[in-house]
Amino acid sequence: MEANRQTRLTTIAIVVPEMLPVPPVKGGAVEHWVNEVTNRLDLERFAITIISRPSGVNGNPNIRYVGIPWTRLEQACYWLKERVSWRNPLRYLAKLQNVLSYALRVSKQVQAADILIVHNEPNLLLLMRKPKHQQWILHMHNDHLNHALFKWCYRHVLRKVDEVICVSAYIQQTAIRSFPEYAIKFNVLYNATDVEIFKPYGEQADVSVQALLNLPKATPFILYVGRLTQDKGVDVLIQAFHHVLNVHPQAKLVIAGSSFFEGAAKTAYQQSLQKLAAHIADHIVFTGFIPHQQLKYLYAAAHTVVLPSVWQDPCPLVVLESMASGTCIVASKVGGVPEVIEHGVTGILVNPNQADELAAAIIDLLHHPLKAQQMAKAARAKVESAYAWEHLVNHLEQRLLNLSYQPSLP
Repeated sequence: MEANRQTRLTTIAIVVPEMLPVPPVKGGAVEHWVNEVTNRLDLERFAITIISRPSGVNGNPNIRYVGIPWTRLEQACYWLKERVSWRNPLRYLAKLQNVLSYALRVSKQVQAADILIVHNEPNLLLLMRKPKHQQWILHMHNDHLNHALFKWCYRHVLRKVDEVICVSAYIQQTAIRSFPEYAIKFNVLYNATDVEIFKPYGEQADVSVQALLNLPKATPFILYVGRLTQDKGVDVLIQAFHHVLNVHPQAKLVIAGSSFFEGAAKTAYQQSLQKLAAHIADHIVFTGFIPHQQLKYLYAAAHTVVLPSVWQDPCPLVVLESMASGTCIVASKVGGVPEVIEHGVTGILVNPNQADELAAAIIDLLHHPLKAQQMAKAARAKVESAYAWEHLVNHLEQRLLNLSYQPSLP
């Protein structure tokens, strides 16, 4: 029996949401997570298949990639979804159509796997039949399970799922409040980052950023990285930066990101940001989407990274990437962020949607560079000790091995 355990590969099918590919050539935090983790899993123990949209590039030769092509109807629904507001019911109908269409084709690819892992999209499991031999893991990167309209659907999904991995205790506890009968299934596995990619680069970072952004040498800049959506609070950051300039007129604000990913449509919210920044446009740089190989230098060269979220951000990779880069971070005290940042020790936490408070925190760090350096150093050490990919992968591998030797839930 023990010999069989050691020689037989555990087959794992990993499914990401219906929008983006793996390898993550168009960006996407979930797709990046899947790519980083699967490239580190022990492929002498696990045979891995990743199902996503087609990437058009070669990934790890020891991993099987299945690309689910877009249909014309899916493309039309996606076009509609990107161009209507969050309040428009057509947005949700278009999203649901694409999820269900994607799920029907995904289900044909995963039946033989020992373990099925679905990332961040519980609706995908609604139309999937669970084979008796198969274990199901739902990996939640956001708090979608608490969407009131779909709770009845998710209760049906959770009945079949063997484990729900949550990226923060915030996600876990909010899910347990909604589904207390399934509390035992919810477990926390924090996100991670690559401490060999995101690290202090010194002068190399300064040179790269000058070439990328054409900033004057030694210009202190504040950095935002992420989606340009209202819940991320970029408008609050721009308002705060008006105050910062009154005290530090030489400062710059760099806003790196797009509405969702590379090539995403420019939204009304993005246009409103441009208008909000018009009076100080010489001090603000909108970079658009930037790949990780360039982003690492932005993190390292920035004076301060700011996460101004106004929603309950669960466990954003931006926090870990900036901490690993040896750059001080100012972040909203929301969601899972306080689980990672210790206020005054590894970063600064501020109340969300408070431009004055955010500005005061940034100004204080500009006034006290030694304080910022000390917190940045402590943050780097914390990420190295607890949030490197190797720590996450070790925990995940043990869970997968334990799960593969257990009978599936009825």
